[in-house]
Amino acid sequence: MSARVTVGGHESDPFDVLVGVKQRCVLAPVIFNLFLVAVTLVFRNGLPPNAGIPINFRLDGNLFNISEDQSLNRHHFRLAVCRRCSNTQPYANVLQHSPDQLAATYQRARLVVNTKKTEVLAQSVNTSSAAHPTFTVHGDSLNDMHQFTYLGSILTSDCDLNNENQQRVKLASAAFGRLSHRVFLNRNLAIATKIAVYKAICISILLYGCEPWTPYRRHIKTLEAFHIRCLKSILGIHWWHKVTHVEIRHRAADIDSAEHLLLQRQLHWVGHVIHMPSN
Repeated sequence: MSARVTVGGHESDPFDVLVGVKQRCVLAPVIFNLFLVAVTLVFRNGLPPNAGIPINFRLDGNLFNISEDQSLNRHHFRLAVCRRCSNTQPYANVLQHSPDQLAATYQRARLVVNTKKTEVLAQSVNTSSAAHPTFTVHGDSLNDMHQFTYLGSILTSDCDLNNENQQRVKLASAAFGRLSHRVFLNRNLAIATKIAVYKAICISILLYGCEPWTPYRRHIKTLEAFHIRCLKSILGIHWWHKVTHVEIRHRAADIDSAEHLLLQRQLHWVGHVIHMPSN
């Protein structure tokens, strides 16, 4: 593929483009995804056989009633779990081998790992910084972060949900504000139409990525406060009207509470997981 560069009205001579993907080509994203899948398979084949953290699970219905297992009583099961979880020292070397192997695989495919943009977030029960190993790629240390955004969700080293909860409310509030005059405050639209748009856009943003959440009561209260505030704005209800939350939700086409909507999404996700094949 050849390209030209225009600077100050003068066009350069054509030159070959040896890296990157062709712009405005419908096949370019598909080809790039297939290329990354191939690189990932090569990377996985180069890892040690016992690399990774083993996860034991059971599908026989005795997850919470382990004492019914004839071959393993509750006491021995606790000892087995403790023995398995306490052996975590070798994983630091395995984890360091992974970025080295990944960088080498990318280099074979003429790709370069940008160490300035690559970040490491360590999640551990030990919050001391000394317990977190330092990872390097080609001798360059990777940045150790306590928080970063991945696929639109905020991940933290202490697994706290406060920042993610506030970010969800902030983004949903911005979406509600952009649609206020055209939809939610438009008197020519029915309440049912406004609620349908609110659920499709604002609720989807508010509860994005909520399936793996473990919220506390304060997180539920924050979501519910935003939920009721939006419904009041749609219905034209003010605080001096003294309308209960139950009545507000009833007037808003019997919409559920924020906690109920959250549980619905989590149960829906659990259903997908249960129906997945065992592999």
